[in-house]
Amino acid sequence: MEDIRSRMLRGARLRARKAGVPFNLKREDIQVPTHCPILGIPLLRSPGRAGDNNPSLDRIVPADGYVPGNVVVVSLRANRAKADLSIEELRAVADFYAVSLKTSRVRHGRRTRTLKDPA
Repeated sequence: MEDIRSRMLRGARLRARKAGVPFNLKREDIQVPTHCPILGIPLLRSPGRAGDNNPSLDRIVPADGYVPGNVVVVSLRANRAKADLSIEELRAVADFYAVSLKTSRVRHGRRTRTLKDPA
């Protein structure tokens, strides 16, 4: 079976070429932790379709490409949540929902009614 780092390296090379960003990684540059450094969930390689716990190679600054020091292995869930947002955009999303959850009831992702006393 192919080593996960070799698989990540091959996929990153293809994505870099497609996106037109730098690629200069070696297998040794990719460190796969046991748990996602963002969410703390265990990183597990699932057969077939990738799940939330699958390890995923993330570019910290997307435009800088796949180069040493700009990649980290996180869970697919964390990587999808980040997408290509900047730190400021991620903070804006988090702040919006933190405030929204204090002032309204949320059900299945929809705002259902405003609470009279948000405290």
